[in-house]
Amino acid sequence: MRLEIDILKTFIAVAETGSVKYAAERVARSPAAVSMQMKKLERLIGAPVFHRSEGAMRLSDSGDRLMPHAHRIIQANDTALAALLNPDIHGMVRIGLCLENIETRMPEILAGFSRVHPAVTVNINAGDAQDLSTMLATNALDIAILTTGGSVTNLEEDRLLYEQPLVWATHKNSRRDRKSPLKVAVAPNGCPWRDAALDALKRAGIEYRISYLSNISESQLAAVRADLAVAALPASRVLNSTHPICVDSDLPKLPFTRMVLRLSDRPDTNTKALASQILSAFNRPV
Repeated sequence: MRLEIDILKTFIAVAETGSVKYAAERVARSPAAVSMQMKKLERLIGAPVFHRSEGAMRLSDSGDRLMPHAHRIIQANDTALAALLNPDIHGMVRIGLCLENIETRMPEILAGFSRVHPAVTVNINAGDAQDLSTMLATNALDIAILTTGGSVTNLEEDRLLYEQPLVWATHKNSRRDRKSPLKVAVAPNGCPWRDAALDALKRAGIEYRISYLSNISESQLAAVRADLAVAALPASRVLNSTHPICVDSDLPKLPFTRMVLRLSDRPDTNTKALASQILSAFNRPV
């Protein structure tokens, strides 16, 4: 009996997205293959790892106990590979993270890189996608993890980490009057999710008012929980949110959001090593 790395990566993807379909897109497998992997995992441990609640896949008690072990096993695997492939690197690597991506696994991945390569200083810059894209183009960064969309377009050389649809998060028992301007919670200018939300409302002819402004998605969800506004966020953030948040299917359909890895024109050894570790963590070919 053994826990397979690929199956554990798929298990984490299902847990983080709350959906077999979205997890399949992240790990580059079919939904049927993802379901088969989860059944194999459940047979191995003799208990279900998920149960379906309000349309989302949520961790069972067994799945909840497995999760920290899954992260440690995958991290140990990636750490060993990184140490063997790049044993003696040193210096600095400059990475830019969109603020919304700081709420993902990126801090954990960067911490793992620092443990493997303690002689490399990781210089982290946070900002919106437009700013980071400009910094990368002017050689102020070595690597950037960008959320693309709106005014931040995908480049041919971008490496996709994951994508999923944006959805409208709303209070399950919302008392908002649909005849009055729709109150929305968005990030400041420069956020692709903001651009997508406001463009969709404009195209649909829906009058709106920005009533809550925050570049942190949890703050936007807090406004939704208080029934102060609706927010356009990745499906996994909404499906995995606590009651009373749900998806509003009456509002205009939103596009997919993509998180990509973008390198400078002439990446050095440090940059390539960090890029490899990030791609491996998201189960993408290096």
